[in-house]
Amino acid sequence: MTFNQTEKQEKEYLQRVIGIIHDTINHTDSSVKEHVETLQEYKDYIWSNKDIDPHEIRSMRESILNHYALGESVIHKRNRLGRILDIPYFGRIDFREQKDGSGPMPVYIGIHTFYDAKNKMNLIYDWRAPISGMFYDYELGKANYSSPSGEVNGDISLKRQYRIRSGKMEYMIESSLTVHDDILQKELSSNSDDKMKNIVTTIQREQNRIIRNEDAHVLIIQGVAGSGKTSIALHRIAYLLYTLKGKISSKDILIISPNKVFADYISNVLPELGEESVPEVSMEQILSKVLDDKYKYQNFFGQMTELLEKPNHDFIERIRYKSSFEFISQLDKFILYMENNYFKAVDVKLTKHITIPSEFIDEQFRRFNRYPMRQRFETMTDYILDMLTVKYYFTVTTAVRNLLKKEIKNMFAGNNDIQIYKDFFEWIGKPQLFKLRKKRTLEYADLAPLAYLRMALDGNIVQSGVKHLLIDEMQDYSPIQYKVIQKLYPCRKTVLGDASQSVNPYGSSTADMIRKVFGTGEIMKLCKSYRSTIEITGFAQKIQANNELEPVVRHGEQPQILSFGNREDELSGIVNLISIFRTSNHKSLGIVCKTEAQAQELAAKLQVHAQEVYFLSSQSSAFVKGIIVTSSHMAKGLEFDEVIVPQVDAGNYNSTIDKSMLYVAVTRAMHRLTLTYNGKESEFIIES
Repeated sequence: MTFNQTEKQEKEYLQRVIGIIHDTINHTDSSVKEHVETLQEYKDYIWSNKDIDPHEIRSMRESILNHYALGESVIHKRNRLGRILDIPYFGRIDFREQKDGSGPMPVYIGIHTFYDAKNKMNLIYDWRAPISGMFYDYELGKANYSSPSGEVNGDISLKRQYRIRSGKMEYMIESSLTVHDDILQKELSSNSDDKMKNIVTTIQREQNRIIRNEDAHVLIIQGVAGSGKTSIALHRIAYLLYTLKGKISSKDILIISPNKVFADYISNVLPELGEESVPEVSMEQILSKVLDDKYKYQNFFGQMTELLEKPNHDFIERIRYKSSFEFISQLDKFILYMENNYFKAVDVKLTKHITIPSEFIDEQFRRFNRYPMRQRFETMTDYILDMLTVKYYFTVTTAVRNLLKKEIKNMFAGNNDIQIYKDFFEWIGKPQLFKLRKKRTLEYADLAPLAYLRMALDGNIVQSGVKHLLIDEMQDYSPIQYKVIQKLYPCRKTVLGDASQSVNPYGSSTADMIRKVFGTGEIMKLCKSYRSTIEITGFAQKIQANNELEPVVRHGEQPQILSFGNREDELSGIVNLISIFRTSNHKSLGIVCKTEAQAQELAAKLQVHAQEVYFLSSQSSAFVKGIIVTSSHMAKGLEFDEVIVPQVDAGNYNSTIDKSMLYVAVTRAMHRLTLTYNGKESEFIIES
């Protein structure tokens, strides 16, 4: 007979489970209180007894540390229990092992495991547990999972999904499919919140395969717009933290994130899954650190702004060449050329009677070729002086050592990073491809190759503390940037993005290009788009077709294109759209402009007419809820219930990069999309 057969029985069982969780919390609270009281007793004892024996102090210190650690563990458990009270579980499977003669075992699945110590049984299984994987991967019938003792085969006889909120069951659905379409549709139709949420209740089979992939050293996820790739990558991190507990922790993981706003937007996901947030950094911060933060540089956003506002053929050519594999090949050849030609040994008159011949010095430079070029000077100096000591019984002074080292260093023509980088472009016959900006500022595209040369000359600064690297928006980084990352972080990696959403078309990478750079990598694709309605997805496809994209069927309003006579009328139209938004049940509205300057100007005008309108810039550090005015570049990775794209006229959207920006803007919309323009509409929306 089925355990908890009816919905009434399920609701009663839910309340029993919540009661047991409450009892456990109360017991835990008592335990916390006991630890606090014990620590206070130790403190009072030490304070009131000044002449305690040192051995007793040492013993008490160990006891205090043990109590503190136990107390921390109990508090962590208390917090976890508090989190699961609202939604103890969301799914259930009844599984009967083949070899087991007993009936099917009900497996309730939630965000965290809950073990009932009194009855010595698991009441809830963590969604990451091996047995829980069957909920996502199998329909009714034969199923299996991997346990520590081997593969377990059996049958799933029942599958249910629940919507539980604030400890109350709103409904349950019998499901024979992976995740029932009704549940998925309800979740997709809901309104967006101020931050990204976990999606454990709606993980699909193809997403689950990515989350639980433990074999790939480098996993490259190519996901279409709205496929949930960032969320899936974060759930993958949570899964690895669960399965590799004791071997890896949150602090061992690093995220290369496009900007601070995006980092804030995704910051809820891991804590919701019971894990600590992980550190994040930008690509330019990594590259600049390799160069000891010595140089001023244009950041990625600065490059994008220049391409959008002041596109220049020579600038584009410089970016395009530095993003090619030919460029990397030439850099490697130049490093070999430096090895053979940049060290010119000369005689060194060390004392009145001792001169070190140039031939001997050159021989030592070649002898220590296993060292990076600029690391050899110290070793060469030590070796040469050791030889002199043996041969001439020479007494080495600090002054002599420093003199020889300085002389050897001056024999090398590659001590200035900028100069050798200039030399490289002269050597390949393309000096016009390197241009320093005002105040000796490097272009963004020069940061990675300069770091690459520095590492070749000084040696790799391997970041051994990072055990897993997550790279988001993979398409916006060039092959030479991935080359540097490969040298800095030899650890496991999860790399994700969408080649169709590049805002850097002259310097972007595809999944195949990234795998080529790393020399290895498993590419997994996410082709289903869950974010937007069929109507919005179809509109976006007409702007920039992606043949791999499969929209999940969810219908809504047709996107609107509104024409206005002039800029003032267009502004009034947007103010009216904001008023309509305020009367709807939608929670978030994104007004996505092509450039930051346009967004800033529009935000200032809208703030005169409407309240709670926020401008999100490249300098912003947090995502805010409500009406946001921002650029396409800053909107990447975000989603809104409604999106308005202003100024979609022929003058504003006409180039290849403009088309990419427009595609990014319209694919942010979940439920409603409106484009406005005055004058002549852009050719990109005429066909749409």
